[in-house]
Amino acid sequence: MAERYSVSMETIRRDLASLEKNGLLTRVHGGAIPTARAAPISMRVNSLSSEKASIGELTAKLVGRDGWIFITHGSTTLSVAKALDEGSPISVMTNMPAIAEALHGGVKHRVTLTGGEYDYADGALNGQQVLDAISECVFDTVVIAAYGIDPVHGLVESGKYLQHMKRLLFQRSHRRIAVADHSKFGAPGSYISAPLSEIGTIVTDQPPPSAFAEALDEAGVRVIYPATVKESDNDQ
Repeated sequence: MAERYSVSMETIRRDLASLEKNGLLTRVHGGAIPTARAAPISMRVNSLSSEKASIGELTAKLVGRDGWIFITHGSTTLSVAKALDEGSPISVMTNMPAIAEALHGGVKHRVTLTGGEYDYADGALNGQQVLDAISECVFDTVVIAAYGIDPVHGLVESGKYLQHMKRLLFQRSHRRIAVADHSKFGAPGSYISAPLSEIGTIVTDQPPPSAFAEALDEAGVRVIYPATVKESDNDQ
């Protein structure tokens, strides 16, 4: 690569390190391979939109006025923000400008953006500024968009940057809520961000497959979906 692009090996190493840090590739022996990326946010917000809306409403009821909240970027977490906007004033930090806009930019709610480099495809702020902003806080609740859920390994990610960011959020929070539509159960990921036992609660749109349900139950994870709420209402 250095010879092809007429640059030094040090420049190549530095650029590859930067791309890996931002989750765009994974370095391997003798080179690098591109990281699998999710579809652009503009497409994801229109996929399973009714399911994500129901997840958003259920999650908003859980969060309520729960102190200092971090909401990660994602199409499902955007639905959470839209549902939260209809409730009582809350304090939120996020790395997704669209979430700040969904909360009306702080007119009703206290909203803090992390800062960072804007990724148009994800609609997210990334980079060291995001990690620094998270490191300076302790959150009462984090609402995390799941890239994939594995019954053995837990939450999995496509790249090391998101793995590091979400691990940091788990370390800096008292309560963790993962939001995931049914397609996330079994979705492949190369990096583990959190074991099941650290999640606390998963909000989804339908019952998880049996293998996942058993693993989540053994790990003590509370799983919430529309039918569980209806069952709870009927028991009262």
